[in-house]
Amino acid sequence: MKRILYSSDMHGNEVQYRKLIDYAIESSVDALIIGGDLAPKAFQSKHFVTGQREFFKDRLPQIFSKLVCERPECNVFLMMGNDDCAFNLDMLESYEPNLYRIIHGKRFSLTDEIDLIGYSYVPITPFGIKDWEKFDLSDPPDELKMRYAGRKRANYRLDGVKSRRNGWEQFEFDQGDEKKDSIQRDLGDDIFTKNPMKTIYAVHTPPDGTNLDQIYAGAHVGSFAVRLFIEQHQPYLTLHGHVHETVAVSGNYKDQIGNTLCLTSGNHDVGEKVAVLVFNVDDPRRVRRLVL
Repeated sequence: MKRILYSSDMHGNEVQYRKLIDYAIESSVDALIIGGDLAPKAFQSKHFVTGQREFFKDRLPQIFSKLVCERPECNVFLMMGNDDCAFNLDMLESYEPNLYRIIHGKRFSLTDEIDLIGYSYVPITPFGIKDWEKFDLSDPPDELKMRYAGRKRANYRLDGVKSRRNGWEQFEFDQGDEKKDSIQRDLGDDIFTKNPMKTIYAVHTPPDGTNLDQIYAGAHVGSFAVRLFIEQHQPYLTLHGHVHETVAVSGNYKDQIGNTLCLTSGNHDVGEKVAVLVFNVDDPRRVRRLVL
């Protein structure tokens, strides 16, 4: 039996990180999974990229060192989210595997039977940072074409910036790339479609039309592609983040798509309390959501 602790979207909130680590130690979990948006986002624009780099170089290793020292048998898995600067991935990787494993696009064994894989990209947002954004669908099914077109009109901002060594570089999505590069295309790769009913998927964006993807206005902003993937492949379990307020809006941290249980921590980086999920790998339906 493996006990898992999951959260996401801490955005560099060190009080939340410390509470997460303390709980992992106190409750003797076997694995900690952090589902994206690791680094601070409150830096002034010109210092955003370098500030996150310093966080990955100095602060995050210090945060995890306590867990490594006091409970070295606890495996840590994490990945970037859409507010993390992809330019700094090399700095995050420099502490792998001594402190943690980075799971975006990689498959790891949690038990003899159950694997874990991560995915960081989200559908294009109305916000400026485009490092971890993609078109959602390359080939929308007929029943989704109108809704997808409406979502793009309402939510998609194609221009923005990507992180580079000296800060930001202007970027704009090319509409012609939609058919070639999308979340839907990525999730069709063999590494994702392999043995889904024995795989836990940590996907930063939630699936569309669920309790996990509602913003304060009540609208759903999740991924059509992720929902289609779950409907088709019926994973063992999916874990999500990205939409901080969804649990407050929907009143629930879980949803069901076919036989697949989908969960979100519903954590918000503002304040000192951190929302987490705790579950056993062999019985995830008895999951508990705690606010520490």
